Amino acid sequence: MLRQSVSSPVRPIFSAGPISGALFRAQQMRQNSTLTSLVARANAAVSSARSLADKGVYWSKVIGEVSKQVYLKESFAPPTVAQFQSTYKGLYSSVLPYFTSPEAFLAALKSINGATLFKFVGYSIQIFGAFSLGEIVGRRKIVGY
Repeated sequence: MLRQSVSSPVRPIFSAGPISGALFRAQQMRQNSTLTSLVARANAAVSSARSLADKGVYWSKVIGEVSKQVYLKESFAPPTVAQFQSTYKGLYSSVLPYFTSPEAFLAALKSINGATLFKFVGYSIQIFGAFSLGEIVGRRKIVGY
């Protein structure tokens, strides 16, 4: 049978009296408050992430349902294999030279004149305006735009 010895209460290793004990307790309290603040920050981050995930799931379901209704009402159908092949063969053949030969891509960039650039900027402004208008309508406020 093992005999248990009665020991005295555990004392800090670097105990040199009441002052060092007070410093030790103050340091321990400071560590506890730091740990508490880190845990609070982590909980806030997790809560925020969960909220964003819930919103993302909600809006993806809404978009899916609206898309399904539009698909059914408009009698949409997926493209046939022939339509798909003809579209992507033409796209592939028109873009391939720019990837195989960087000189062809640079020549195409150099051939852009002022009128073409002006049209591109104008279309870009129109697209951005339509996007901003959609955001204003969706948020129901103009502030920020």
